[in-house]
Order: sequence, then structure tokens, then C-alpha cells
Amino acid sequence: MDWGKTHYASFPWRSSENDFHALVAEIMLQRTKAEQVVSVYSEFVSKYREAKDVSSEDPVEILRILKPLGLTWRAKKIVEFATELDHRGNIVPKTFDELIVLPGIGTYATCAFLSFHSEIREPIVDSNVIRLWTRVFGLKRKKEMRRNKGFLALVDKITPAKEFKNFNYAILDHTRTICKRIPLCKKCPISYCCDYFHASKSNLKAIA
Repeated sequence: MDWGKTHYASFPWRSSENDFHALVAEIMLQRTKAEQVVSVYSEFVSKYREAKDVSSEDPVEILRILKPLGLTWRAKKIVEFATELDHRGNIVPKTFDELIVLPGIGTYATCAFLSFHSEIREPIVDSNVIRLWTRVFGLKRKKEMRRNKGFLALVDKITPAKEFKNFNYAILDHTRTICKRIPLCKKCPISYCCDYFHASKSNLKAIA
């Protein structure tokens, strides 16, 4: 938490008060680095204020804006999402069950939106978060880990009851800058309790 306060990344969608924009950002961020999303997100939100602005737009224009991100399927999902939201009167739902059924909004996007923009506690689990906690606790990383009930229960237990928003942001920033695929363990604030770090040190001593 202390590390997160001093290493907080001020991406534009984090401070957005527009629920539509916040959810669109989560679609853009899927399998894409946050730094790549900034310019695309900024152009999108400057052009489209509400869902109805997107649903009435030429899909080719949406595809043009999102093209730098790759994964062109996202353009279709954003149009489908905006159309559905337009039918709902541009009102973004604030419950898990209502959000999860929207086009392009999966479990992670739902939890992230509720945690970061609705003040509702939800643990967040993506591939980076999985990498962090499996390293810390020395767990074997398995396929479909994000659906593993035991692992999800662990992440839920770790997530604090009150400062969950700041905690979740800290986790995202930490996995983006420190606990990467090749981790920067010497800069990590929780290496002292990380099984992966201690195992790495033991291996180095054995080789020496």
C-alpha cells in the first residue's frame, strides 16, 4: 500500500467520472499494455461522450481509432457494448450480475469497474496478478488459474475490506513495473516474503 502511494500511475481513465468511458477503457486494456492505450483512449473520449455517439457512428471509424491497439475484434465489441448501453438509456449498471452480461465486459473488467469506479469491493485477477501471487506463495501456475476457486478465494482474502481501491491500483502498478515476466526483485517491496525471490537466491547460492 505504501509503495502504491508513491508509484501510482495517473492514467486518464483512472480519474474519469464517465462510467461509459471507464468501461470502454477496460475493453481497450484487454491483452494490451496501459501505455499503448493512452493515446487511443484520449482520442476516443474526446470524440464520443456517450454510448449513443458510438452506436450511431460508422463502425469503420471506430476500427480506425482502435487499430493501433491491434485485436480488431475490440472495435466490434465496443460498438455492441455501446449499442446495448444506448438501449438502457446510457445508464451503466452497478452490480456484478448486470455488468458481466454486457458485450465485451468479462469478469476482470466487471471487477475493475466496480472496484475503481463504483466503490464496491471486488478482488481483481488477471494474468499479471496471477503471476504475482503464484510467485509470492510458491504456487504452481496452472491453466485457467483465474477460474480456480481456491486461488480466487486466496486473492479475495488478501484484498482489504476498506482500502481495496488503492490496494488494487498498487497491485496493478506493481505487476506492470516490478513483478514483470522478468521481475525486478531488488526493487520489490514484498520480496522479503516472496517464495520466488527466496528460491532464486537459494539457486544462485547453490550454483556459486
